[in-house]
Amino acid sequence: MADSSSCLILLTYKGKILLMHKTKGVLDTDAHPWSLIGGIRRDKESFEDAIIRSVEKETGIKIQNVERISEFKYHAALTDDNINKMQREEFQLLDFFALKDLQKLLLSPSTQEFVFKYEHLLSS
Repeated sequence: MADSSSCLILLTYKGKILLMHKTKGVLDTDAHPWSLIGGIRRDKESFEDAIIRSVEKETGIKIQNVERISEFKYHAALTDDNINKMQREEFQLLDFFALKDLQKLLLSPSTQEFVFKYEHLLSS
C-alpha cells in the first residue's frame, strides 16, 4: 500500500495479530495472501477515520483508541467485547496469528514489512 491515500492497521489481541484473507469465490484457486486490514482515505477524511471505517466494514468491529505509529500506519489493541462482535464477509477469513506462525503463511509484502517492523506491539 504505497499509495498516499491508503493506510494499514495492526490489530492485536492477547499477543496475536488479526489478519484477513479474501478470495473471489468458492471456485477461486489463486493464491491470495493474508493481510492486515487496510483502507483508502475518502475526500476530506482523515487517515484515522478511514482506518476506523475500514475496520468496521471488514470485521464489524467499531474500534476506538487508535494509535498512529507512523505515516499511514496505525495500531489498536482489541478487547474481548470487540472480538465478540467480529463478523466476516462472504469469501473472507479473519483469524488471529502468533508471530511465530506467520512464517507458515503467504503474507502480502506490506503486511510482512509492517508486522516485523512493529512486532514489539504484540507484547503491549
